[in-house]
Amino acid sequence: MVDGEGQTVVMVTHDPVAAARADRVLFLVDGHVHGELSAPTADTVAAHLTHLETAPC
Repeated sequence: MVDGEGQTVVMVTHDPVAAARADRVLFLVDGHVHGELSAPTADTVAAHLTHLETAPC
């Protein structure tokens, strides 16, 4: 968490384990936000990614 320093870090990844290290995860599809998780786990990120792959855009 970098709130104490007044900074934000943006990381782009398809790795659920890496994404789970964040405080908040936004899911993007074709440049549009298609979901958000607060306090994510690798399992919740992976589950959300699975649904994005099967959802019509």
